[in-house]
Amino acid sequence: MNNVRIFFSKTGRAIYISHLDLYRVFQRAVKRCKLPVWETQGFNPHIYITFALPLSLGTHGICESLDTKLTEDISFEEICERLNSALPKDIRVLSAAEPVYKNTDIEKSEYEIKIAADWDKLTEFFAQEKIITEKKTKKGISEIDLKPAVEITEMADGFIRMRLPSGTETNINANLVFEAFEKQYGVEIDSLDIKRTAVYCKNGEIFR
Repeated sequence: MNNVRIFFSKTGRAIYISHLDLYRVFQRAVKRCKLPVWETQGFNPHIYITFALPLSLGTHGICESLDTKLTEDISFEEICERLNSALPKDIRVLSAAEPVYKNTDIEKSEYEIKIAADWDKLTEFFAQEKIITEKKTKKGISEIDLKPAVEITEMADGFIRMRLPSGTETNINANLVFEAFEKQYGVEIDSLDIKRTAVYCKNGEIFR
């Protein structure tokens, strides 16, 4: 049994495919290209596919990943070729390799954001000592402070690069940050394009 980690991009119209539907897309692609993926045992066997970090609806991703198990030896290059022949054009497999880190090692995601909004207000918003907003959790709606979570590494000319907590312990998606901005100032952002470009582990290394 060979463990394989597959990296892919989800862009264009595919950003509006839900996580559950994305799972179904890959299931169909695996069957269509006859990739020998291991199936779980038991009453309801299914193709083994598990995603490291679900992507928020409407967000582009160029570093997405899933883990699977193959029952035959196939080169990583052939895995990519087979899947791309069966996937829709806005979902592209970029590479395949043996997993290095566990999903529980993930700590942060990096995003590139193109935004059209009042830049003075945005600058003021991120400069606050606290950024209080509401977040839906398993226990209901909770009030949280986003300030400690938001790490901005670049901000200029309608472009923001930021890192936010991701993983099994804490998850903050970029949409929540900008929803908090709109709510605080009573405005609507003219345009917003969010792309996840990297996923980092607790040791600072890229998740691979």
